[in-house]
Parts: sequence; structure tokens; C-alpha cells
Amino acid sequence: MKPTAVVTFHSNPYTCGVARFNIALAESLNVPMVTLDDFLSKQVPGALLSIKCEEIGEENARELAHVLVSATEKFDVYLHGLDHSEAEKIVIAQAGRIFTATMEMADAIRNSRSDVQSTFAPGATPSPTLKQVDCTLLTFGMAHKIRVAGYRKLGEVLHGDSRTFRLEISTALHEGTTFSEDFFTVGKEIREVFDGNVSFLGFLADEEVSNRMRAADALVAFFPHGVRENNTTVLSAMSHGCAVITNIDQHSPSWMVHGLSVFDIDKMVQFPSSSELEEVGRNAKQAVAPYSFSQLSKIISQ
Repeated sequence: MKPTAVVTFHSNPYTCGVARFNIALAESLNVPMVTLDDFLSKQVPGALLSIKCEEIGEENARELAHVLVSATEKFDVYLHGLDHSEAEKIVIAQAGRIFTATMEMADAIRNSRSDVQSTFAPGATPSPTLKQVDCTLLTFGMAHKIRVAGYRKLGEVLHGDSRTFRLEISTALHEGTTFSEDFFTVGKEIREVFDGNVSFLGFLADEEVSNRMRAADALVAFFPHGVRENNTTVLSAMSHGCAVITNIDQHSPSWMVHGLSVFDIDKMVQFPSSSELEEVGRNAKQAVAPYSFSQLSKIISQ
């Protein structure tokens, strides 16, 4: 019998494999996915509980067990793991149908549920192959906090350009923050600038960041007022010979000059040619050469 909904505890597919599984399963079944909290407050008839009891916590597991015992109908359960708790045993006993993600789990509960059905967890569906583009732009930062104003101006510059563009976004988790779901979203305006041709790269190790900077045609980085000499992403790109498109004000370093060592979005009327990007990238590498840890060490050691 087809479920009417898939019940999940976590809902962020970037941080939880079970959530990723549940999203894909709900899409395949063409039914909504509801959170465990919503299910506990108002049971959804015919829902499939796709859970891992050790993940939902002891209190939630006990409440779920109580709901299943007192419910007038049986709910199907799909187990992603076993913690052998008393609450889990009740969940298993009260399930209408019981599914497990592995044969090992099925064998472990077969004595209490001889009707258990062992299944599997499918791998991710291959994503569409990315189309080749003329220019690849790279940016860093929490995707939902990227400054839209700069991209709006960039969109005006790109308008009418016959070349194709893709924006690649990498991000990092700052101390004291968490990977919430909106952390991975990209604003509508930014997507529109690139006709939806945006790739979210997630967190990258330093080595891969270095590779991406070498491969990109330009780095895009906009700031509340203007670029500064402590914007490490910009200086890193420059040291890699990667052209930078940014915003400059009176407090930006004097060695960041539009059209020479960087591009100032407020002075751009058209997107640079490949040769112009390469030239500015070469100049950027020379301009930033004196600003190394070796030089900083000398200053501090004087």
C-alpha cells in the first residue's frame, strides 16, 4: 500500500543521510515529507515513518512509541538503524509493516517480527552533466548571505554578452554556526544573473580551492563597502593569477587598481575579454607578491 507521506526527523539533506534518503523516497512516491514533530502533534493517516531511533533521541522515541500504541491505525515503519532501546522495541512491535535498510537489521528483529522486509538504500541519481561554458566565475561565502547588489550590477554588465557564464559557489562553516538548510540556498536574483547556471560546491579543502582558483576565469567577491587588504579570498585569488571582480572604495589598498590588478564592478561597462582577464590576473599576481606571511613576519620581527 502506497504511503500518504514520509515522516522524517532531520530534513537537511546536506547534513543527514537519512534526510537525503527520505527526500528522494518522498519524491519517488510523489507524496509529501513531514517532520517527526508534525507527525507527533497530528498523526498523518497512512504515513511511513522512515527513521533511526538512535537519531531521534530517547524522548522522541518514547513519545513515538506512545503514539503508535494509542493510535487507532497501524503505521508502517522503515528503519535505518537499530539502537535496541525499549522504545524502539515498541515501535517495531506496533508497526503495521516493518522495513529495514539492510538484511543484518532484518535478521536482528526477525524473532519479534517474522514479517520484516529487508530492503536497501539506493544511491544518488546521477546529476545532469554540466554544460560547457565560455567563462567560469568563482565565489566564496555563505550562499544565502552573498551580497546581491554586486551581482545585480554584474548582471547589467553581462547583459547582451554573447558568451555563456557559470557561477561556482564554495562556502565554509564559521565557528559557532551550523549547516542550516538556508545555508545552501542561492538567491533568485543571483540565479537569474546566470540564467540558473549556478553550481554549489559546498566546503572545499585548501588544495581544491587552489585548483578551482587556477581553473576559474575570475573570482567574484563583493563587500559591504569595498575590498580590503585583509580579504584573504581576494588576495589568494590574486596570488594564483586569477582575475578578481570586486568593489573598490577610498579605503581599498592602492595596489588594487581597476583594469590593472583587479576589476571594479562599479567601473565595468562590459565584461572583460579572455585576454584582459588573463592580463589582469598576471598583474594581480605581481601586485600581491609583497604581501606574504614572510613579509608580514619581517614586519612583526623588527
